[in-house]
Amino acid sequence: MPPPNQRNELAEWYYSIPPITKALFTLSIATTVLPAIGLVSPSSLILYWPSVRDRLQLWRLVTCFFYNNLDIGFAFNVYFLYRNSNQLETEVFGGQPADYLYFHLFTSGIQLVAGYFFRLYKFSDGLILSIAYLWAQHNRDQVVSFMFGARFKVNR
Repeated sequence: MPPPNQRNELAEWYYSIPPITKALFTLSIATTVLPAIGLVSPSSLILYWPSVRDRLQLWRLVTCFFYNNLDIGFAFNVYFLYRNSNQLETEVFGGQPADYLYFHLFTSGIQLVAGYFFRLYKFSDGLILSIAYLWAQHNRDQVVSFMFGARFKVNR
């Protein structure tokens, strides 16, 4: 039995994440890990318009932004989602979570319309890229480190 004053640093870190970033982070992990361990069928998470229209499977309009393959690319995506979204929510949209939520609703709506015409089924990369683009626009002069210390200046 653990001592009563023992801290759970992982739980403290998770609860310190801003609410919208926490939702994006949690949904990304859940909709990727659950199909990987066989609890949910991946075909029920992708955007398939006939199922949305005919069977009212409205969750597909949301889960298609978070489903990804469980591989090293997913790990990078989750890392960049957390880092960039956390910074956007706390610094750029600090005190205005409705504006940050509107940004996601707007960019997601555009991606869904494009997905309808181009027959796209998942938008996890679109979510990450929209966050990364906005982050880069607000941090143009910042030098970032990537992949074992390679340093780049964020530019247009």
